[in-house]
Amino acid sequence: MRLSAAAAIAGLCASSHAFSDSSPFILFSTAKLSKPTSQDQLQSSSKVLESTKQLLSSCPTNRYLFISQPNLNAGHLSSKAAVPKLSDTLSHAASSYSVAEVAGELDVRSIAAYIRETCELPASAINVIELLPLPSSVAGSVKALKENDDELSMVLEQYKTSADGSYTVVYTGGPRTEKPQTYTAEFTDNGAGHSELKRQLHDVNAIRRQEKSARNLPLFEKYQYFTPGIFMGLIALIILMSILYAGVSALASLQVSYGAFDKENGPAAQKKQQ
Repeated sequence: MRLSAAAAIAGLCASSHAFSDSSPFILFSTAKLSKPTSQDQLQSSSKVLESTKQLLSSCPTNRYLFISQPNLNAGHLSSKAAVPKLSDTLSHAASSYSVAEVAGELDVRSIAAYIRETCELPASAINVIELLPLPSSVAGSVKALKENDDELSMVLEQYKTSADGSYTVVYTGGPRTEKPQTYTAEFTDNGAGHSELKRQLHDVNAIRRQEKSARNLPLFEKYQYFTPGIFMGLIALIILMSILYAGVSALASLQVSYGAFDKENGPAAQKKQQ
């Protein structure tokens, strides 16, 4: 379960632009922890909280540090120089567990409360640090991360130089104090996507111009009155009318004399009656 800093940070950055309202989660420890049930890089805060409690249920270390960094997202950790000292500590950890995108707010205080209830440790062994929110500007966030990294390194250095050097660190994003930025598409096809979009817009505009110009055309130029369907219907109608005319003509050509329907009263009719 040992992961290098580069692998862990790269895993967090794999989908850094997918959800701007999510935050990363990093857990590393000097103790050998069991493998979490889920390795998905997109999880809900409740699922991450459950996995974290399962990993720490055995109280593997003697000290715990929970760090909350409001407005943190995976994009802030895309550069190795963002948190160099934290990355170096992570590279030497015996166990680590990271999730790139945690949907929903994950309160580290709830994890700290769980450790206090489960493990018989002094109050000084469990520390919760809530850092200042990261600014929205790129330059401001990089500067703030660097300053926070220097402060956290001093705390971790004290943990390392303690009697047993046994500790667990949880680093995650805190509650957001600003509206998440909307996603902006980045085209990497050297302008081909923009060209295709412009071409489609040009075709749409051309169609609209044709429809607008067609409104002023004469009636017989604007509409099509003789279509293939109408032509086929006329041919079928002509054939059926020809058959009907032939039948009516055959019936009309029959000739019967008027006397054929008169009653016969002559000698021949009398003989037939006898």
